[in-house]
Amino acid sequence: MAGLELVVGTYEQFTVGYRVEPLQKDPTKLYLKEAFAVHMHTASVRAIASNGKFVATGGADDRVCLLDIRGDSKENEFLHHEGTVNAVAFSTDGSFLFTGASDGTMTAINTAKQIVSKTWKGAHKASVQSISIHPKGKMAISLGGDMLLKTWDLITGRALFTTALHKNSKYGRSLTDVQWSPDGEHFALLGNRVVDVISIETTRSVRTLECDSKPAAMCWLSSEEIAVGLESGALVMANIYQETQQEKLQIYESRLKALACLGDYIATASSGGEISLWHLQGVDFTQVCTQQIGCRPICLTLMNSGKHQLEKEAQENGDSKPPVKLPSDSAPTKTASAIAKRVVQDLAWVSVETEDPIQLAASQRSKKRVYRKRPLDAPRKVHGRGTAANKRCNAFVEEPIDDAVTLSTPDKVEEIKKNKSRKSAMASLKKAKKILKT
Repeated sequence: MAGLELVVGTYEQFTVGYRVEPLQKDPTKLYLKEAFAVHMHTASVRAIASNGKFVATGGADDRVCLLDIRGDSKENEFLHHEGTVNAVAFSTDGSFLFTGASDGTMTAINTAKQIVSKTWKGAHKASVQSISIHPKGKMAISLGGDMLLKTWDLITGRALFTTALHKNSKYGRSLTDVQWSPDGEHFALLGNRVVDVISIETTRSVRTLECDSKPAAMCWLSSEEIAVGLESGALVMANIYQETQQEKLQIYESRLKALACLGDYIATASSGGEISLWHLQGVDFTQVCTQQIGCRPICLTLMNSGKHQLEKEAQENGDSKPPVKLPSDSAPTKTASAIAKRVVQDLAWVSVETEDPIQLAASQRSKKRVYRKRPLDAPRKVHGRGTAANKRCNAFVEEPIDDAVTLSTPDKVEEIKKNKSRKSAMASLKKAKKILKT
């Protein structure tokens, strides 16, 4: 239990950390002690994630902040988004932080260099709602407000597949979250009234949880169990393989706003300002401690703040492994591609993206340009002075030169003069005849 910490992002713009501590009078009982409170944002904190010593937050002020909990000070802030930051997620080894915002942009921040190393403009046509990193660290899934589920190869930085989910009526035309299971064999989608668990082996739904109240949050308890928080304040826990194994507990009177899990411990937060820590062991689900924080929580993460201290000691003793780097220009691995194909195969309408999103957007813009050229078979209309008017056409067709232009020779010039004199003589003769008739 040592080092277990709950970090909460609130409507009141604060990020607050609470450490689980034993009571001095009775060490067998635990309570939540405030470890830090920082005001890094100028609007509500919408997303939060943790890895090692870092806590990352995204806010409605378009800002991403990195907090070093070991020093209890703000590490850095990033203002590269032009909309509310809805999603933050660390890579498996913590070397990169992935962010998504309402401007449809997704980025990768190098946590060691503290720079934005990759930007996917137009990753989604609407806001990026959620980002989840595969446990193996080579692939990610993003969910957008455009009801598209995108699979990304983190080795090359390219979008592998796009899955359209708007045709599936059971989601209620609204999806807010996607999360990989701990073993990477399933992922869960949070809809308007359902939570759908998809197997990447069969690309089919293995369990669909229908809720009597709108689900507000979810988290995986294990590779086979999932927890869902409802707006009614109830917590639903279910086994994805067994329909009969489902438990519903009314733990709050107000909305269950956020969920997080670490090992056998579950952290919950209500919109009324309560945060709680629970212990799940077999069929026993007991409350360890609870606290009224006086703020309105939006997001929550549960972390072991003592773990990074052990890693630091191991590094000083020379026992640690070198950090894992995220390649940027190497070829895609078979593992990532194979997993990605299984994710989207037969799930819904799928389009394969072979181009970088930026290049694809540029090519689409060029296709929308309208060229005003005369088609090959269009008739030429001759007007009073012999000028030809070309018929407008949306297609881009090069106009051939039908009549070659040649210079007039002196003989042709003389011939033209004779023709003109003949025409004037005939006109004079016609005029004379009219006069004689009258």
